[in-house]
Amino acid sequence: MKNVPFNFNFFKKQREAFKDPIHSVYQPIVDIATGDVIGYEALIRSEKEMPAEMFRRAYEKGAVIPFDFHCLESSIKVLPELKDGQYLFLNIEPLTLEQAFSIGKEGEVFLKGLKAYSDKVVFELTEGVKKSDFAFIQRGVEFIRAFGYRFALDDIDDISVKTSQLASLRPDYLKIDLQLVQGIASNYLNQQIVREMVHLGRVNGSEMVAEGVEHRSDLDFIRNMGIRYGQGFFFAKPAKELLLSLQLPKE
Repeated sequence: MKNVPFNFNFFKKQREAFKDPIHSVYQPIVDIATGDVIGYEALIRSEKEMPAEMFRRAYEKGAVIPFDFHCLESSIKVLPELKDGQYLFLNIEPLTLEQAFSIGKEGEVFLKGLKAYSDKVVFELTEGVKKSDFAFIQRGVEFIRAFGYRFALDDIDDISVKTSQLASLRPDYLKIDLQLVQGIASNYLNQQIVREMVHLGRVNGSEMVAEGVEHRSDLDFIRNMGIRYGQGFFFAKPAKELLLSLQLPKE
């Protein structure tokens, strides 16, 4: 696929206020059975602040949507480097989905501009989605899907009514929060919660991704539960360049 330049330049005036440089790093998402890299989650980094702090300040200043697009534009530069069958997972704030992804808005321009890569992009709705109005989220999901994009629910950490409602949107991926995955091999309560999540995913046709995999014992356990994909330090840490192949720890 040809290298397509991306130049959206949304919210130019607001983005001039983002003085601290940011850059993207990419953490592989791995097929547990084969060790193949099926995608990468794009994560934002700064030399001065943690990501959570950057987004907190953006919310306080009423600039989270411009900052979200600032991050998205940083992350998509690697799209031409993806191999066949690989995806780029892009985090998006619920507020951005609600207010910018509709006809005539910046989100529509963004989706159209990435049309050549629509089959390679997965939008991850961040954990704040549970606090959002379901009707707005549903509308946003339908909008991005109409352009051929996939979506994932990120940081799923419970089996609540809200989680079940969001899962009814049939996300392409359900990503299990690392707090449930780390130590799961010896945590009976978390095992039961994740089993219910796996069932929820099957009912709604969603692939499961276990986040925060750091130990072989946890990896073996989630594999035996039928979870297909994993992400975490066991496989690789986030890096500025795409890790095209992995050297996994031996048994």
